[in-house]
Amino acid sequence: MKPTIFFFIFILLSLSTSAFDCNVFVGFDRDNCISLNDVDENLIANLIYKNSSYPDYDFIEEYNEEIEVDEPPEGYELHEEDSIKDAWLSILTVEPSIQYNNYIYVDDNVQLRYEYDYRIEVPQDYYSSRQREGRTCRIRYNLHRDSASLSITSNYVRVGTEKISEFDIYRDSLLRATVDIDSTIRRRTYKWREECCDWYRHQCREYCFRCRHERTDYLTDSLEIHDSIDVKHYEHTPEVEFTLVGEYTGTTKGILSKDNLTSVAVNFNNAFYKESEFVYSANFSKKPYYFLTLVADAQHSRASRNLIRNNYTFYVGDMESCSVAYSDFFSQGTEECIEDYSEEEFDDFTKQEFSKSWNFAFVIAVFIFINILIFKAIRITWGKALMPMILLLMFVPFVSAEDECGIMNLATCIPEKIFDFTLDLLNAPLEPLLSLIRTLLESPPNIEIFQGIWGIIIYCISLFYGLLFIYSGFQFLFSGHNVIRREMAKQWLKNTVIMIVLIQASFYLYGLILELGSVMTSSILTMVEPEFFRITADNLINVGLEFLFISFYVIVLLITLLFLTIRYLIVAFGVLFAPIGIFCYFIPPLRSYGKLILGILGMNIFITFFSAVIILACSQLIDIELFANIKIIVMITCFMILNLLFIILTKHIISKSSMGEGADKMAEAAKYIVMFL
Repeated sequence: MKPTIFFFIFILLSLSTSAFDCNVFVGFDRDNCISLNDVDENLIANLIYKNSSYPDYDFIEEYNEEIEVDEPPEGYELHEEDSIKDAWLSILTVEPSIQYNNYIYVDDNVQLRYEYDYRIEVPQDYYSSRQREGRTCRIRYNLHRDSASLSITSNYVRVGTEKISEFDIYRDSLLRATVDIDSTIRRRTYKWREECCDWYRHQCREYCFRCRHERTDYLTDSLEIHDSIDVKHYEHTPEVEFTLVGEYTGTTKGILSKDNLTSVAVNFNNAFYKESEFVYSANFSKKPYYFLTLVADAQHSRASRNLIRNNYTFYVGDMESCSVAYSDFFSQGTEECIEDYSEEEFDDFTKQEFSKSWNFAFVIAVFIFINILIFKAIRITWGKALMPMILLLMFVPFVSAEDECGIMNLATCIPEKIFDFTLDLLNAPLEPLLSLIRTLLESPPNIEIFQGIWGIIIYCISLFYGLLFIYSGFQFLFSGHNVIRREMAKQWLKNTVIMIVLIQASFYLYGLILELGSVMTSSILTMVEPEFFRITADNLINVGLEFLFISFYVIVLLITLLFLTIRYLIVAFGVLFAPIGIFCYFIPPLRSYGKLILGILGMNIFITFFSAVIILACSQLIDIELFANIKIIVMITCFMILNLLFIILTKHIISKSSMGEGADKMAEAAKYIVMFL
């Protein structure tokens, strides 16, 4: 156990409010805690839990098991039944568990911890001094017995009876904790009895009242309280394999295969490759006790050192040791690399004896002579300033581990390496642009940060609800036998009710529509080959056009990026304008403004789907021989169509929604004013 954990626990147990006490930190952490306390105190949990690369269940368990609970957490209701008072029950932790996509995932074996408490209130004793035959003079109460039986069920099957219970889970389950509380209070009742208190010669000279025991009975009360939590069984088996398929001149080639839910680290003697699928953080739960709960968010990341990677093909020089470490939410392990050099064969060099043939020497001489001529031509034409760059292009390909250059294939290898390197240089500035464009097309904006402002807007709009209902009431009241006015009043009332429902749910409806648009766009883009966007050497005509139009291609991409950025901002802030648009749409004089707002938002949400369809169609065009020779022109045309689509649709919505309707709006407003009068 780390000493700092005890320090945190001691401070947290002394809290009496839901605000986190930042005095547990010092320095920058304390300043960050104070700032986060004003934003979201759940973020403070990550100042305590800092293992973002893997789920550290041991730390979470050690931290949580030191927290003692003697009062109900926030939000829990106190129950009572006659003499049973202030009863509560709370499931505190399920370990190991992790929250992902709003679900709680658990492993095969889990530990459930819950706490409960109650008190028995014994009635006060009763005493009466009014002496009368048969009248109750005293009632005495005392606790005879109280008990509580504990039970934990998984899908209504009993699995435990302790406050901390371990059991196995093999499918999605509803974990339910139950406490049955029983109490028995003994009640002794006394009544006044008239008895002789002075005897003389077997005769009673004086009578008096005495308080005598009449009967004893028992009052029983019972109360059953529950708490439950839904968990999903994590059913995933890591599939990781690193196979060594070839070795040549000190360089080893390996191929990695893995699934999308497994993080992996391939370790060599002086090199490594790491790929993580998730980032881990923590949240607080059961305030004010601040239990830690692990949270996983999908976030792909890669890191490498001293190796060359082409997708999942690797080239590494030092192969003295090779191991593969893998992990997912609940399992981890290490495996040795698989050696299977039979998968890839290397052609041996064919030796040509110098003494038997002078052809090879002649080839080398011609090759050197041609390179000297090219060198002199470049120096005369372009000057000495470009010579270092040319030399760099000449020598960089020799360090590649993919295709070895030897003395026998210099004439074909060096030009090929220079050409490949040139293509990589051309694609280098395109990669971040294309990656950002794809992200803006697929990813929906995070609208959670605007929920507070959205609430203020809803509050302001709700001030008009009463006026709208009053207006409808006046229409019914003064319509008389005018059928048209009564129908218009009914229509107005119906529109008001629909408007209120849509406005109050606009935040969640807007988020649902955003997710729908994002899923539709992503499903289309996954069918597009990534090589469609890159500069490739497919044929001689296309290569020439790519060198000619590469600058124009970059400019078109920048314009597309600008439009997508504007669209992203409009969609992000659109959650604030959606309720305003709905309000205006259901107010006839303002309907055109509502149509304009909702039209612009709808167009910007779903335009990425139509853009993805256009990109998919263009990517299929290059499979046709006619368009394969002009791939760069197809790519430029594709993105120009996207840009024109933004402009045309925006202009169309504005013109159809708000232009040319001024007279109609004035006439409609006048009509409703006259109706009101």
